[in-house]
Amino acid sequence: MHKNVIKYCNRPFKSIDEMNSTMIKNWNGVVDEDDIIFHAGDFCFGSNSTWAYLLDSLNGKKYLVAGNHDRNITPDKFIDVQQMFNIRIMGDDEIKDGQRITVCHYPMLSWYQSHRGSWQLYGHSHGNFHNRRTGTKTSPNQLDVGVDCHEFTPISYNEVKIIITQQNISHEHN
Repeated sequence: MHKNVIKYCNRPFKSIDEMNSTMIKNWNGVVDEDDIIFHAGDFCFGSNSTWAYLLDSLNGKKYLVAGNHDRNITPDKFIDVQQMFNIRIMGDDEIKDGQRITVCHYPMLSWYQSHRGSWQLYGHSHGNFHNRRTGTKTSPNQLDVGVDCHEFTPISYNEVKIIITQQNISHEHN
């Protein structure tokens, strides 16, 4: 990771090494070897060797949405690398056709099936996205899944579902 991210995002780390080791520990604490991970971008701002080291240290089957700082991508360490993924989570819950999710590095005003209850997960903004023109934040069906918003730890589909459900309940009451 880039050393300036500690300062610019007010992260509680003294060094890049401390930040990386903490995030590797947090990642592997919640991600098993066979888990599927969609990373919303800005994975690493470093050399090929840094990318390789970090990716080899992390559990899971990794998909990357390329972010604006993702240079020197090591594509063979990912299942796939795209600018955006449209996925569907099939489960035992009430959604007959599954939950549609768009994962893009950037927050969007509209995305695939957004008018039908799909979700959009994004990174990029480090928890600071605010639409200056309209004065509003994102839709209740959007979530910044970047580490700055989630204790420097990946979050699961079930955690995303709980947060987005709560956002929608809060939105209905406003």
